[in-house]
Amino acid sequence: MVGGCYALIEQIGGGAGGTVWRALSQATGEEVAIKLLREELVLQPKAVMRFVQERAILAALRHENIVPVRELLTVGESLGLVMDLVPGGSLRDVLRRRGTLAPAEAATCMAAVAEGLAHAHHLGVVHRDLKPDNILVGTPDALDRDPRVRLTDFGIARVIDAPALTTAGALLGTPNYLSPELIHGGRPSPASDVYAFGMVLYELLTGRPPFGGHTPRSVIRRHVETRPRRNPGIPDVLWKLITSCVDKNPARRPDAADLGAALRTAALRLGATPALPRQHPLPMQSALTAGRPFVPSQRRRSPAWHAITTVVTSFVLMAAALIAFEWPGPGSGTEAAADRPSATPSPSPTAAKGGKPVRAGQPIATDAARLTANRLGKPAPAKPRTSEDARVAPLPTVFGTAHCTGFQWKFLQPAFSNTCYATGPGIRVSGALRSKEVTADITLTLKDTAGKQVGDAYTCKRLTFAKEMSERACGPFELMPPRGRRYVLVQSWRVYDNDGSAILGEAKSAEFAF
Repeated sequence: MVGGCYALIEQIGGGAGGTVWRALSQATGEEVAIKLLREELVLQPKAVMRFVQERAILAALRHENIVPVRELLTVGESLGLVMDLVPGGSLRDVLRRRGTLAPAEAATCMAAVAEGLAHAHHLGVVHRDLKPDNILVGTPDALDRDPRVRLTDFGIARVIDAPALTTAGALLGTPNYLSPELIHGGRPSPASDVYAFGMVLYELLTGRPPFGGHTPRSVIRRHVETRPRRNPGIPDVLWKLITSCVDKNPARRPDAADLGAALRTAALRLGATPALPRQHPLPMQSALTAGRPFVPSQRRRSPAWHAITTVVTSFVLMAAALIAFEWPGPGSGTEAAADRPSATPSPSPTAAKGGKPVRAGQPIATDAARLTANRLGKPAPAKPRTSEDARVAPLPTVFGTAHCTGFQWKFLQPAFSNTCYATGPGIRVSGALRSKEVTADITLTLKDTAGKQVGDAYTCKRLTFAKEMSERACGPFELMPPRGRRYVLVQSWRVYDNDGSAILGEAKSAEFAF
């Protein structure tokens, strides 16, 4: 039971910010959908503010093609949004079952989406994450006659002209649907939604997005440098609409209202035109966000008053301005062991002989489980040592709060980076990357403000990432540089893509005193 009167039945969806459950209202007996904020995000003020922002945005969007929000509730230490339940699932589910849609079905569905978008754009709201997963249908069959299509998940939507609290350089959305101007750091606009709209329409007709099946870096590059190739079976009228939506120049794209009208007319002309043959789908890229599913705890916890207080205070200071979404912050440090580097090799601050630091370029051993994305964790409880463990000297434990950059992404890089340091008896450093289906080397180097290296550099070699978005860390390591100076921690990496190429990257911490 959540919120005092809703019984959770089953999980029906999820994303980077929360999980969606089918629930039963004890007061009315009606089934509803409840979106719960991930438990580990409740203590992050911006995450809570983004979650409440979704309610504020949806409360203002009253349209038959947009899922309405009923109320906001607390669930133990989490927060939840109660929404209407749309029983037919998402267009992603439809594509998984059927492969492709008939042209008239695709046109009718997307006409309804365009009309919902037009309403949002009229109120100054940009969706920013339009994709089949966020388009719900009342009836998965006969979509050309009774689509009852509704747009959902405005969690990273941004009000045009509202003050932005998004981290500088953050790139939001899902790689398969990102417009070129967003990739270049441009401001989100209705035109960027229209670009994603064209990508979705193409996917409904062919069963795959135009640039799907590649690494995020390759997909993003194709958005910037190439145009979608036409499948010969796409009707002329729909291909013209797709090409106008994905024009590289945002000013030349149609607006959502015009798209809706054009698609309604096209659906009538297409009639019984059959769907394209089902093709073996390429892997569909997931959003460049990752998170651990939140399952509500059965143990009653203290209410999330700290989260609500943060939201109310921030909203007063912002004069009720709506907040923008940002790239996912650091992980919780409780991810499965499969998402951590293996124990061989595992980084260590000392080598086997003489206790000397391992220098860059030499193979080293890794113990990455101590660094979370937000802070340097305390050392794990002592365990009986094996002969292999005995080679690793224990790290000092008296260190201050860790200072982390948070996971950041740079243009055309295949990974997100996080760089952390903490000061105490020395300087404890660590780095991490998030990526998938690649192998990477990470090197950590401490430099003074003149750019000169101080002490040894540490390298973690051949860190392997799983097929799903996963995190690999390097460190922690301890350095003993001269005191009374200012330093910068540099994390550099070499990522080996699945096509054999190597991509170099670098990130720096803020300058700090020791």
